[in-house]
Amino acid sequence: MSSTGARASSQGRAALCFGLAHAALWVPMLALERRMNRAGGLGIIPFELAGTPERAQEMMDRWGAEGRSAARTSLLLDYPFLVTYTGLQVAGTALASDALRRSGADGLADAGRLIGPAQIAAGAFDATENTALLGILAGRRGRWPAVARAAATAKFALLTVGWIYGALGLAGHLSSR
Repeated sequence: MSSTGARASSQGRAALCFGLAHAALWVPMLALERRMNRAGGLGIIPFELAGTPERAQEMMDRWGAEGRSAARTSLLLDYPFLVTYTGLQVAGTALASDALRRSGADGLADAGRLIGPAQIAAGAFDATENTALLGILAGRRGRWPAVARAAATAKFALLTVGWIYGALGLAGHLSSR
């Protein structure tokens, strides 16, 4: 097997492992999201984007004890969740880069060298966001809602770049068949 073929095989196995772990974590994450919605009509993403102490407090008041407990558990579970999606995104970026190179799109393939580390940065932003939100739930106010929103915005932007790159890689794979 060529070194490119071995790399693709290794990245494919990594993507599969991270993908299965990610899918397994979706089940409890969705259950917690439903608990938050039932408690106060809002899920974790609006809390991530609250941005101000007043808005964060309003959401926590709407949730009550049950919703805040679900949010706290969701944020704690999000640490292993972000590890799985980061690994999946990094492996997917490598697979996309290989597919783009095989389809002759060398310039796009080279972009994978930047997009892969950007996915790791997305995971780091998510960890920052989770830490800020756990602080808010523990009674800390001040700038934490703004920190959480900035980290969430950066996370979503970087993940979107990764998803688009993955779609381009899939298109490159399909076109080279």
